[in-house]
Amino acid sequence: MVYSLVIFTIPGVIIGGQLGSVVSGRISQNTLMCGLGVLFVLVAVLTLGEVLL
Repeated sequence: MVYSLVIFTIPGVIIGGQLGSVVSGRISQNTLMCGLGVLFVLVAVLTLGEVLL
């Protein structure tokens, strides 16, 4: 079970790092900051929703 997690995690980190640098080069910093803010709020709401249920 642990090995399958490692098999998917390592390529995900490599691909995410490559895509992240390309996307950050094409999008303005204000848009990136707003997008990260929305992402963090969404994760917080989902986390709190699961804790309260």
